[in-house]
Amino acid sequence: MSFTITGRVYEAESGLGIPDLIVEAFDKDFLKNDELGKALTNSDGGFEITYNEADFKGRFEHFEGNPDLFIVVKTPDSSKVLYSTEKEIRSDATENEHFEVAIPKVVLLVREVDSSGIGKQLLKILIGFAWIDGVLEPGELAFLKGLAKEKGLANDPEIKILLSAQKPVQTEEFYSWLQAYLGNSPDDKIFHELYESLNSLIYIEGGLNQPEKQHLQAIDTLDSAPPETRQKALERRFMSIFLDHKFLENLAHTQQISPSDRATKVSGYYAGVPQGILSRFSAIANTPAIAKDPTKLYLTDNFAPIKEEISIENLAIIGELPWYLSGMFLRNGPNPQFPPVGLYHWFDGDGMLHGVRIVNGKASYRNRYIRTDGFVLEETQKQAIWPGLLNLPRFDAPYGLMMKNPANMSCAWHAGKLLTLWEVGAPHLMSLPELETLGRHNFGGKLTSAMCARPKVDPATGEMMFYSTSPIAPPYLEYSIVSADGELVQTVPIDLPEPVMMPDFAITEHYTIFLDMPLKFKPMRSAAGEIPIEFDRDRKSRIGILPRHGNNESIRWFTIPNCAIFHVANAYEEDSEVILIANRMDYCNFFVPNYNQNGEVLNFDLETLKMCRWRINLTTGAVKEEIIDNVPSDFPGINDRLTGRRTRYVYASRVALYAKPKPLFDALIKYDLETGSSQVHEFGKGRFGGDSTFAPLPGGNAEDDGWLLTFVWDDTTKQSELVVIDARNFTGEPTARVIMPQRVPYGFHSIWIPS
Repeated sequence: MSFTITGRVYEAESGLGIPDLIVEAFDKDFLKNDELGKALTNSDGGFEITYNEADFKGRFEHFEGNPDLFIVVKTPDSSKVLYSTEKEIRSDATENEHFEVAIPKVVLLVREVDSSGIGKQLLKILIGFAWIDGVLEPGELAFLKGLAKEKGLANDPEIKILLSAQKPVQTEEFYSWLQAYLGNSPDDKIFHELYESLNSLIYIEGGLNQPEKQHLQAIDTLDSAPPETRQKALERRFMSIFLDHKFLENLAHTQQISPSDRATKVSGYYAGVPQGILSRFSAIANTPAIAKDPTKLYLTDNFAPIKEEISIENLAIIGELPWYLSGMFLRNGPNPQFPPVGLYHWFDGDGMLHGVRIVNGKASYRNRYIRTDGFVLEETQKQAIWPGLLNLPRFDAPYGLMMKNPANMSCAWHAGKLLTLWEVGAPHLMSLPELETLGRHNFGGKLTSAMCARPKVDPATGEMMFYSTSPIAPPYLEYSIVSADGELVQTVPIDLPEPVMMPDFAITEHYTIFLDMPLKFKPMRSAAGEIPIEFDRDRKSRIGILPRHGNNESIRWFTIPNCAIFHVANAYEEDSEVILIANRMDYCNFFVPNYNQNGEVLNFDLETLKMCRWRINLTTGAVKEEIIDNVPSDFPGINDRLTGRRTRYVYASRVALYAKPKPLFDALIKYDLETGSSQVHEFGKGRFGGDSTFAPLPGGNAEDDGWLLTFVWDDTTKQSELVVIDARNFTGEPTARVIMPQRVPYGFHSIWIPS
């Protein structure tokens, strides 16, 4: 029996037939596909292939029916697949099958490669690449003209126009060339060819900047990697060439827009990029190809998420809750609702509030997800959509979002409102005590940027101070004040020399204190599976002191040695000095472990934490740094009734160095700043806590009249507890241990809201 396959290949946009393409037909088999035949398309794009049973039936012909047919369309030199139906098999094909093949014009912009490996199409890509920053430098133009002459393309009409430098290559045009060149499944050879060509362009005067050069130079380290890893790494690093801060600019502009409007308002640098390229960027972003995957840390043990949202009354208690302790303890933290896209960082998970309400010596528990726009959309799709910090963002911006605000870092209580916060996102309003999400909060439309995760409330005036940082364009820092009744009354820009991450700040009675640390925003690091923030060991750190209601003209900056300050305990004024109490680090890896070849942990940044005091003399300008304690600790806190005022006691969580690289804390420390002494409350063997919060005794006179509250996980019994510690009997047994009805994963910041 003979079989016939007919068809026509044509350009999708015009309907014109495409001649001289190779069409191959195959029978899909389990072990090896049988080639049934091939043909060249004629002047109208038509083709015909004939074959018989012998072409697809072998030794087991009695068990085999007609072929499971698919076709492949290739360029005349067979170097590139333009079209394939392998994913749409025609099972048990009939004697006569017909295919109509429409190929988009952009796919037909195939490579015209000469023997040297650089042809017209590749030269066009180099020209477009030179224009990517909007300027064709003289050195670049001279190089490209010389290359065109060398390859016999100097008189090509299209190349002559492109090299006239009178008409810039538009972004969308460049990406269409790139998409056509790479196709759907580029191999190592294509990427290496592209890299070699781009490197020629880079190492001339006026080429790429240093970070982009470094990304391309990193190609040399990939040769020993497995092929599948090497290709993904090549793709990620190549795409990183075209990244800049613009995607974050889009993110900032759309942060406050509702989901229904956001998709139509994502604009700017990537607006004209073809969907195929954007989708390819996103697919690359989802591949854990380079970095050592920290997933095993942050999705296992007590870092692992829980699934249930529950409400339980009358919890079991070991000991006795103080009758005067009345209110709600809240702790925010990451809890991804679905398996992550690509690499997972601890900062990525969807925010979940865990709350324990204490009234009349009894306790109840409830936990609720913070239902941000991104959370709801992923819930609807029943899968994660957006990758996290260790991945490239979604350049195709599904639902108008390139990144998701997980609202997972902390919470704040002010003017009768409960807000959940993330460093570079909008705050979300929650109900109390129900912990249901009420939506984004923008202070009556006055907040047009993000809100930091650690706002400060003045206990005397009731004002709340916060800031927002921009990783894109000046102003890199904006400072805001909210009145005691919840009205946003002031937002002023503050000049910074470059965009930096600013995890915390401080206030005194009359001043606001900013921390300009060398934590630089570097979005291209995500292309290498690294967090997009870099600690610059060569840059000085600065402390900025601003009169509370001042502006950029009234801020004073004071230089301190290179370090990172993540969390502040307090600040206050003393004569002509401003005193700042905080934990400092020698450097920062952002909870991403580094390993040597033997799998041993290197550079565990938490072991460099020290409790420190800075004395800034506003008269002389002198700054003095003093180490209070060399024992590594974090999450410092005080009795918040003394925020911005002189403090005697500071409480902090001690780092469990033996657990590295896991960021675990095995005790609380109480520092007496007057005597220089300290006390330790041990959680016990195999028991780990986190951030603690001071709940003051109503009517108490002493600064330490009250209790420390923190969640503790017992890794032996696999049980979570809320531990209540008498601050005046700090080393003694806990006053009470409230048994949680389910596991409470490790998280970030907590607060106490009195009844």
